[in-house]
Amino acid sequence: MASQVTESLAVAATVAAPTKTAAHLITHSGVDVKEEGLTTPSDGESRHSREGLYYHQHIERNGQQVLVSWTKEEERRVVRKADYLFLPIFALMFTWMAIDRTNVSGVLTSTFLKDTHMTRDQANTGVSLLWFGIVLLEIPSNIILHRVGPHYWIPLQVVFWGILEILQMFVRNAGGWYAARLFLGLAESGFIPGSLYVLSRWYTQHELASRTTLFFFGPSVSAAFGSLISAGALRIEGRGGLYGWQWIFLICGVSTIATGLLAFTLVPKSPHDTGRLFGGLVPWSGWLTEREADVFVARIIRADPKKGQASTMKIGLKDVTDVLFDWTTWPYLIICLSGLQSVGGLATWGATIIQSLGFTSIRANLLNAPAPILASLFGLALSLFVDRYKRFGYAIMFAAVWTLVGLIALYNLPITTKASWSFYAAYVVTVAAPSWQPLNVTWLSLNSKTPQKRAIAYAVYIGCSNLGGTYGNQVFRGNDAPLYRRAWAACLSLGAVWLATLIIQTSLFKWSNRRFAKKVHDDPSLDAEALYTDRRGRKYRYYW
Repeated sequence: MASQVTESLAVAATVAAPTKTAAHLITHSGVDVKEEGLTTPSDGESRHSREGLYYHQHIERNGQQVLVSWTKEEERRVVRKADYLFLPIFALMFTWMAIDRTNVSGVLTSTFLKDTHMTRDQANTGVSLLWFGIVLLEIPSNIILHRVGPHYWIPLQVVFWGILEILQMFVRNAGGWYAARLFLGLAESGFIPGSLYVLSRWYTQHELASRTTLFFFGPSVSAAFGSLISAGALRIEGRGGLYGWQWIFLICGVSTIATGLLAFTLVPKSPHDTGRLFGGLVPWSGWLTEREADVFVARIIRADPKKGQASTMKIGLKDVTDVLFDWTTWPYLIICLSGLQSVGGLATWGATIIQSLGFTSIRANLLNAPAPILASLFGLALSLFVDRYKRFGYAIMFAAVWTLVGLIALYNLPITTKASWSFYAAYVVTVAAPSWQPLNVTWLSLNSKTPQKRAIAYAVYIGCSNLGGTYGNQVFRGNDAPLYRRAWAACLSLGAVWLATLIIQTSLFKWSNRRFAKKVHDDPSLDAEALYTDRRGRKYRYYW
């Protein structure tokens, strides 16, 4: 099974002689024929260093071996095109997915429970069923993605769950709510790991942390956008005979469907297929020329030859068991299950808690908007630090300590109208902790040896993330309101597990790297197992 995006990423294992196409490229760029590596132009060595250097890499295009030569400036130019025209589409789809999940926070500040004759705990059950539905089809969805291609499957998913989002406006009782949320979760299954896998095939390991953060940037601020949409929808309650919460589902659903259709129009099968719209059905000028597509593919293979080892990818049972029984996998999963859910319930009940401070439903939704935006901006700054220094563990520890400090404040402050602004300030500080989920996902990806293991690791990790959603919102129970003492205690406990696991994980990776260095000293052939090389040329078995 293969991702169709990687159709053109097949690198030649051996090359007997340059092809005519390769010779043309070499003559055009003015460099001598050499194997993969770094050379200077034959017409002179300039001292403006790396900008004048040429990279070489064999790729396969249309069944022929082609030697591509390019400069760093050309590489930057094609990457910028993907950053502006490819990555934003995936980020937009993910943003609407997150809004469709979390807009229930605004819905619960309306007359939804009264109109549907439900209790808070029944609403909680429906929210948990969404996450359960996502977990059920996470891996099957990714198998389908590799069979039919992400350029077809992912946009189809988006359109389908957009339709289900609209259908939620017809919910009339708890049974309908349970069914609607479960089917919405089933429709969203596999989108996140599938999209992350696609991005990992379009970007090198050195570019992936910041791009993954940008992919998660929209969902990070989705709570803010969802709160603003909810505030606007609640203002037009009664228009068209619809309740405010029905307008929320309608607006979000229509916007999601429009995004899915846009993705179907523009997402290409591979870098060499940007000149065809609607899944390759309609030709147009495209946003990468053939030369630019060659450079785009070649730079990826040069950075990670495993990404070009074949045009298809088969995942066997051994690949699955290798991931599940690898000790390095489990710390990521524990961090995911504890860290995300230490504040996960606030995505559902944050606006309701703010409303309980004495604010109106509209004002509560507006006040719920700033914190997620701050978290996204701080997360982006943290990702730039990680891109530069490659210290994932330390960066996520910083976010964990920040979150725990905020949770301690929330545990000790009373939820009363007299202390409303003090509690709200502590709430904003807590939710504004830097978004660290994309860093953890990237960290897991970079410590996966093969594309097969990376694809499985994505699916397992995101499955755990969604599994956490089944209990994360359940800590805020109706019988614990309005002080939520048990809820804050549970959040603090999860945060403590998160931080402790991070410290142990980072220490174990550093210890393993020291052992690896000693083994390489005794047996240099083990050098090929290194996953990370720092700027001084030192090789490490794991990123830490």
